[in-house]
Amino acid sequence: MGVFMYSRRDLFLKLFGTMAATGVTPLFAGPGREYRRGGMVYRRLGQTDLFPSLLAFGSHTDFAYRVRAGSGTVLSMEGQKRRDRQLAHAIDLGINTLDVYEDEGQWEPVEQLTRGRRGKVIISLRWKEHEYIGNTIDRGAKLFGYVDMIRIYVNDFERVDDALLEAWDALRKAKEAGKVRAIGVSSHNEQALMPALGELEGLDYVLFPYNFIHARADFMEFLPAAQAKGIGLIAIKPLAMGSITNMDPRAHSGPKPESESVVMLGSRKMVMLPAAVAELTRTLNRLPDETLCQAAMRFVFSRPFLSAVFTGMWDDQWIQDNYAALQRSGALSSTEEAALKEVSTIAQSHSLIWLPPSYRWLEERWQQ
Repeated sequence: MGVFMYSRRDLFLKLFGTMAATGVTPLFAGPGREYRRGGMVYRRLGQTDLFPSLLAFGSHTDFAYRVRAGSGTVLSMEGQKRRDRQLAHAIDLGINTLDVYEDEGQWEPVEQLTRGRRGKVIISLRWKEHEYIGNTIDRGAKLFGYVDMIRIYVNDFERVDDALLEAWDALRKAKEAGKVRAIGVSSHNEQALMPALGELEGLDYVLFPYNFIHARADFMEFLPAAQAKGIGLIAIKPLAMGSITNMDPRAHSGPKPESESVVMLGSRKMVMLPAAVAELTRTLNRLPDETLCQAAMRFVFSRPFLSAVFTGMWDDQWIQDNYAALQRSGALSSTEEAALKEVSTIAQSHSLIWLPPSYRWLEERWQQ
């Protein structure tokens, strides 16, 4: 059936819904190399020799336990003990990748926690421009023995300028010297990532927002371009800064999410229409005993082009829920397989143009 024969409602469901549920990945991606150990999945990070756990422990911490320290925050003594216990439990489950923020006092506690098993964990660091990047690398390598992963945040760049190139050259030299195993960038903005893909030599991986709501709207140019170059892809914000939690009356009642509303990420920073959210939610094929958050996590885990999913887990139940979602993400349902095939056909027939002219009203409505 041709796309012009759909009713407006059908087109909304088929295009907005299935593209959100698929990310249009059949056009560009095949499954990467992976292996399983116990209940955990490990996927190769781009063309590196790193195999991060698909479920990775994000750097964000519980606001209730944060205290001011210098220009940033750290966890209170009680909060740090709680996080140490959660990290230890996550490692026992097979989570081997930990994202840690220096400016939130996370380096030393993680080093102490992983002492004696350093070779079994992947430490992910970021640089925040508060000092020369070479100094950050040197201190990280001295504390942890070496740096597995380090990234630069490029959200404010829509071109590669001299400052970014200087920092990137320092990263490349550190990798050549054996201080760093993989170098990357992170951004919430596709317009910032596209120049980085083209001009940052030796780019190993990228962190970018990806979840079942925003998958269709952002990064549609970036995803195939990154995959063509063999760049490792890591999802952040799999629950849209936790705002998906607020859509789910069955969600675990624990710490509050970072955002009270479902907000568009990437280049189109806007609040989602409630009706659009409701229609997109229908595409998840949610299981009877599954919370919406678990279904949303299962969706992200099932994307074969992602090497890892970084998510904040500062509540014991969240760790268990995310781990349970991972166990159920190995195979797509027949409905999802059909959606993948259909959206591939539709997208190819229209040369990846989002909507035919007669349906541009949908895009305009989406942006209101």
